[in-house]
Amino acid sequence: MTDIAAATAAHQPLAAFVGAWNTRGEVKLLGPSGRGAPFHATDNYEWLPGGHYLVHRYSAQMPDGAVDGIEIVGWDASRKLYTMQSYDSQGNANTMTAAVDGDQWTFTGNNVRFRGGFGEEGRVFAGVWEMRERLNAPWRAWMTVELRRAE
Repeated sequence: MTDIAAATAAHQPLAAFVGAWNTRGEVKLLGPSGRGAPFHATDNYEWLPGGHYLVHRYSAQMPDGAVDGIEIVGWDASRKLYTMQSYDSQGNANTMTAAVDGDQWTFTGNNVRFRGGFGEEGRVFAGVWEMRERLNAPWRAWMTVELRRAE
C-alpha cells in the first residue's frame, strides 16, 4: 500500500477496500418479468500514488453482458464526504458520493443508492443497491452484491 500518511485521516476508511475481490450478486429488477438474474465480477482496489485517491477496477458478467470499468474515490474536505467518479466499457459515466459510519457505507447517486458494509473481519463487503426512476421517486431494490476477498 502507498504511504497514506501524506493523505488525511479521512482517507483511512478507504483502506478496507484495498485488494482483490470476487463478487457475486443478483439483479432484482429485470424488465417486466420482475425475475432476478445472477452476476459475477472481479474487483480490484489500489491507492493512486500519494494516497489521496483509491482506484477501483472491475470486470463483470452482468445478465445483459460483460462490462469493465474504473472508478476513482477521493475525499472532499469541504463537503466532508467521499466522491466517486466511474466510467465503464458501455460508455456510462457516473458520479456518486459516499459516507461511512463504522463498517457501514452508503453510496448515493441521483437515481442509485447502495447501503451495506464489511463483515467477517473485513473479508466480506455486502449490501443492497437500490434505484429510482427519477428524483424524489421511491427507492426500489435493484441488486444484492457480495464481495469476498480473493485468496
